[in-house]
Amino acid sequence: MIVIDEYLAVRLAAGGWPSALPDDEVVLPTSRHWRLLQALHGSRQGQLSRLLDGFGPSARDGVRHPHPEVFGVLDPRPLLDEAAIIAARYGGTGWLISETLAAGLAFGEQLWFGLAANVGRVVERAAGELGIAIQVVDQLDQPLGH
Repeated sequence: MIVIDEYLAVRLAAGGWPSALPDDEVVLPTSRHWRLLQALHGSRQGQLSRLLDGFGPSARDGVRHPHPEVFGVLDPRPLLDEAAIIAARYGGTGWLISETLAAGLAFGEQLWFGLAANVGRVVERAAGELGIAIQVVDQLDQPLGH
């Protein structure tokens, strides 16, 4: 199982499977799906909103109600306790970071990001200490290991 961020989810929903991404079940933490839904339904002018602006009705529905063969959304309940432990250990990080790291621990000890800028210092530090490999697939579909 591969845990991805919302930027890779957008690429998958648009029909693009990065060649660097292993052929396995792909899942998105609930907090990151929430960010996608906010960008899809809100009037924000952020990067995710701009990426989703070009989506037609079918692709937008694929983000709202992902098809498991494209990507799944993790149930957050089994991750909550570990996420709370991680949040306390790393200075009270928010749900997004804590849930993502907990998912990385629970499912394969790796996290895949669509943009290097989304990794951040806290995720990079915590992942290193927790033994979670960080993989970044940049816009040119090249893996950048951390």
